[in-house]
Amino acid sequence: MFNTKVKVNTITDITLAQHKVWTIEGDRRGDVIDCLSGVLWVTQDGDLNDYVLDAGGKFWVTKRGTVVVQALQDGRFKYSLNEIKNHVEDNAQPIYRPFQRPVQRPVQPRVGNHLR
Repeated sequence: MFNTKVKVNTITDITLAQHKVWTIEGDRRGDVIDCLSGVLWVTQDGDLNDYVLDAGGKFWVTKRGTVVVQALQDGRFKYSLNEIKNHVEDNAQPIYRPFQRPVQRPVQPRVGNHLR
């Protein structure tokens, strides 16, 4: 796999007033949004989940297309280009928990419940 970003580790500090929106488009996979203050709502094209970040929370862009950040409270975040080297499209968000199959338990026969 090769790195698709031209500018590696470029950092932008962005401040948003409550309810204001910031967007970026293109193949942003590997970029990171690091919430420094406030509360941010983040979504990306191709991802059915929405993410809410408090101060200290991070969001990794894992899909091509538009990324939208909205301040639920006055907020500030750092946008880092390609902080994750050699990223792949299916990188999981830190809060993502992969589907786990239920444990298969052997069926126990019932004793004493016979029909006559």
